[in-house]
Amino acid sequence: MRLSKFITENIEIILQEWEDFAVTLHPLTSASKKQLRDHAKAMLAVICVDLDSRQSIQEGIEKSKGNAPGTADDTAAESHAVDRMQSGFTVQELMAEYRALRASVLRLWQERVKSANEFDLQDMLRFNEAIDQALTESIARFSSMVLDSQNVFLAILGHDVRNPLGAISMGTQLIMQDTALPVRHLKVAAQIFRSTQRVVDIVSDLLDYSTSHLGGGIPVTLAEFDLSLASRSVVQEMQLFHPTRDFALEIDENISVTWDQARMSQALSNLIANAVQHGSGATPILIKISQAGNDVVIVVRNAGEKISLTKLRAMFNPSQSFAIKSTSERSASQTGNLGLGLYITHEIVSAHGGEIRVTSTESEGTTMTLKIPMTGKE
Repeated sequence: MRLSKFITENIEIILQEWEDFAVTLHPLTSASKKQLRDHAKAMLAVICVDLDSRQSIQEGIEKSKGNAPGTADDTAAESHAVDRMQSGFTVQELMAEYRALRASVLRLWQERVKSANEFDLQDMLRFNEAIDQALTESIARFSSMVLDSQNVFLAILGHDVRNPLGAISMGTQLIMQDTALPVRHLKVAAQIFRSTQRVVDIVSDLLDYSTSHLGGGIPVTLAEFDLSLASRSVVQEMQLFHPTRDFALEIDENISVTWDQARMSQALSNLIANAVQHGSGATPILIKISQAGNDVVIVVRNAGEKISLTKLRAMFNPSQSFAIKSTSERSASQTGNLGLGLYITHEIVSAHGGEIRVTSTESEGTTMTLKIPMTGKE
């Protein structure tokens, strides 16, 4: 018996096995029959239609990779992922459902088909390809929803934390202006103010991170300004924060650009802060800004140990960068920052139509090179 016909004639038995397995999963222990069988019948119907249609070898290969032709509406597998996400499933539990469905169908079919011929083997291969495709669609939608929910949470958290932080900052500044207080109390107030500003910076990074994921990148507002003056101002500010470090400046005069000044100043500040954190204190940090045709080239270089190729590849992805860190590096990062600075810098540069490149060698140290159109993103 061909597999598509077997599935159609035994759909109730297959769905009952799906239901019996699904009820063992924690989120569905008290679910209704409809929730337990959610989208399974529709997915099997799609698979049966697929089994009965002609398919080339290349189409089968693409399908097994999850590259089947797209559709305008959500597939049954994508809708299933949405439902399971809302039910509190983990991605492992979602995958387990597909594993159970695959095993149930093939086992029941094997009991019916005592000897397999060429067509039976072809049906089995195509069934596995179709299940792989459905699983890929489900996991892709599930992962996307998880990421969106995390970013929404970060955005809400950052927004809600700003108001109390502002109140703490204003109150601390008022205390610092009271000259009648003992010096010891004023020093404590100054420390509270600095710590509050540090938390404000972290919250701003969180908001930038979540906004870039939710809105398709960091928004920028372009306006003309003198990059040479703005860059020197950023370097002077960093010099105040790091008085023991030396900076070597090579900045061309009168570079007029149409960028988002606040965002690009933030990007340059992030690059310099990264160079300070990871560079050798014995050698000045080089900041070089020059015009090259219709582009501006910004170079930030610091001496120090060579960065491995693996770390270079993950440098602008905070989750990957954290994953490859050693235990000692992770402990150090917990007392430093969230590691979002380079990611945000990359997003700012991209929003301006530019690109950022990193090289690291034993002889020259680590070099960040930005190349950005003078008129921003067209």
